[in-house]
Amino acid sequence: MIPKQYVETVYAGFIGMNIGIRLGAPIEPVAWTYERIRDVYGDIRDYVKPYKTFAADDDANGPVFFIRALYDDATDRELEPEDVGKAWLNYAREGIGMFWWGGEDISTEHRAYVNLRKGISAPRSGSIEVNGTEMAEQIGGQIFIDSWGLLFPGRAEKAADYAEKAASVSHDGNGLYGARFMAACIAKAFDASSMDEIIAEGLRMIPDDSTYARVVHAVMDFHREHPSDFQACRQYLEDHWGYDKYTGVCHIIPNAGICVLALLYGEGDFARTVEIASMCGWDTDCNAGNVGSILGVYGGLAGIPDHYRKPINDFIVASSVSGYLNLVDFPTFAKELALLGYRLNGEKAPQELVQSVKQGEVYFDFDLPGSTHGFRTSNPFKTPVVRHSNQRGCDGRGSLEVVFDRLVEGDSSKIYYKPFYRRARNLMSEKYNALPLRRLPIAVRPYLRESTWTSGKARQ
Repeated sequence: MIPKQYVETVYAGFIGMNIGIRLGAPIEPVAWTYERIRDVYGDIRDYVKPYKTFAADDDANGPVFFIRALYDDATDRELEPEDVGKAWLNYAREGIGMFWWGGEDISTEHRAYVNLRKGISAPRSGSIEVNGTEMAEQIGGQIFIDSWGLLFPGRAEKAADYAEKAASVSHDGNGLYGARFMAACIAKAFDASSMDEIIAEGLRMIPDDSTYARVVHAVMDFHREHPSDFQACRQYLEDHWGYDKYTGVCHIIPNAGICVLALLYGEGDFARTVEIASMCGWDTDCNAGNVGSILGVYGGLAGIPDHYRKPINDFIVASSVSGYLNLVDFPTFAKELALLGYRLNGEKAPQELVQSVKQGEVYFDFDLPGSTHGFRTSNPFKTPVVRHSNQRGCDGRGSLEVVFDRLVEGDSSKIYYKPFYRRARNLMSEKYNALPLRRLPIAVRPYLRESTWTSGKARQ
């Protein structure tokens, strides 16, 4: 059964994923090792780098674009791997975007895309038979699956099945077990009461004798013996499950260990969990993103600290061939995902939700708690506050609060939503060559409450 706060929880999970990705992205290998992260940043408690605009990498693009298979092909039947393979070809531009970072013999996703273009359809495109075990078991199997967990609240087995189908486009073996494990953990987080319960549900979806299950149990066993020393656990992983034993660019097994480590030592606290995942090194944005999704769902919006949520500002730039999809508005995406969730779970969506979503459009309704829809100010000195307001508009909908601080003649400040981005000028993070973006059709419902300050007193 779909939970009462489903849309809000999906929203929290998606925010949590993107916070983790944004926190971990600047400290990825090979430049950043565990030791260098420790020595330079110490005990991380906030973003290590500011971004003017965060351009999503593969960790965020996958959950956004692979679900297009549910709109384009699997509209009235069960999802199949080939449907997701078609989404790869439909939404990823060859030579630009998230698959093109390492070369066909380095990036598992690059290899899978080339296979698809050659006519090798999924799941064979990601199989060990075609690509070999090492390439098939890199980390991508578990980093694109967040949306599948969000679509099936409390239905871990269904979430795992869909995640496996999607992951099989590019991965196999332990790569598929990672997809099943992470999607199941996200689905279980909707109704779980502890991290142990979430991890147990993930383990239930994979073979007991798999390497993936063994590394999860190894971390759990170490945590029981050393419950307050995550650095010691990280060293244990380095010694027994490290990159020297599981080779390739970024193998799933060591990073699975880090994710479970962060879930256990984070003790259900969102901030500490994504921080630990980042401080441990290896694939920092992937690991912090996965656990961010789980903790976002588990603790909801109330569990996400403002200093992590505010810079996200409900917005990322993605990179697909379809320009209108590249400006990802979090409230809109959460509502679209929730509508799919109702459909896939065979339940009728609330009419209010149905009326608030139109494909290809963004509605600035500010209904979700804390939502800002990516609005910005051109002059943060004169308009220092642009935030969600608890006050309601004239029709009872949410609103945005803007504070103007002592504007005088000659001062100016714009409050705006930016519908077009150019790479060279606007993006401070562009690891995967995000595309120039087209305009979105926008239906505007701007509920703004303006405050003007004179002599230190506010006038409404």
